[in-house]
Amino acid sequence: MEEMDFQALESLSELASYSLSEAKIQLNEDIFFDTENRDIMASGYYLRVRKSSGEEGSWVTVKSLGGFEGGTHRREEYVSFLPEGASVLECPDPRIKELILEFTTGFDLFPLLSLKQKRVIRQVKMENRIIAETYLDRVNLKSKGREKNYNEFEVELKSEGSSEDLETIRLFLIKHYNLIESRFSKFERAFLFMEELPEKTFLSLRERAFCAQLADQKNIYGKQAHILTELDKGKSFEELSLLLKVPQTEIKALHSEFEEKRLSIFPFTTYKKRS
Repeated sequence: MEEMDFQALESLSELASYSLSEAKIQLNEDIFFDTENRDIMASGYYLRVRKSSGEEGSWVTVKSLGGFEGGTHRREEYVSFLPEGASVLECPDPRIKELILEFTTGFDLFPLLSLKQKRVIRQVKMENRIIAETYLDRVNLKSKGREKNYNEFEVELKSEGSSEDLETIRLFLIKHYNLIESRFSKFERAFLFMEELPEKTFLSLRERAFCAQLADQKNIYGKQAHILTELDKGKSFEELSLLLKVPQTEIKALHSEFEEKRLSIFPFTTYKKRS
């Protein structure tokens, strides 16, 4: 987002036909955790601990990766307060503890990456109803001596709002501001930055982590995962055939099957939406 649009959004008094509350400023530091083998990512989720300025304790969130469709992110999300000094596994929400143990199977958690942001929070209202909240963020990423700053604007629908409200706001923003919809969450953008990966890749972040776990196995699934990982790195069918001594027809067939079925080509893959 350009600085001119950021400042214009910062000074808004209404959004489409909705009124906006007074702004609340929040400074956040997010730390994302995973195991050494990135088991949480391979399960299709990420784990975040957020510390906000002026608050005792933190907030722990487990959220699914991906989920972008038609300009909107729809993701599973589990959030709980974390008392000051408590570890993630001491989270008072049993559902979050259960998910973390399920994903990690007992392996230790390590900080994977972090980011800082200055957030401007406003409520979007229609009369007495709180339709949504807007988050106008200045985000700072640092990794391996590199630094990246960018601006982002989010609209989060609340229980009194509807999908029609959200679409009205979305179309208003696209029409009046030079905004580009992103299919990535802040975690996904930060991970791509850390790994120096392009935004458009053959494998998603979950698929990459999943295949990386399988690629060293000495069986058909390890072989397939290795091929997919190398395709993701940009190798051609011909290069892979020579490198791995596998016929090009076999590589092309795997590529086509994966594009159609994604990770379900592996019979032991599970990705069930939780209730």
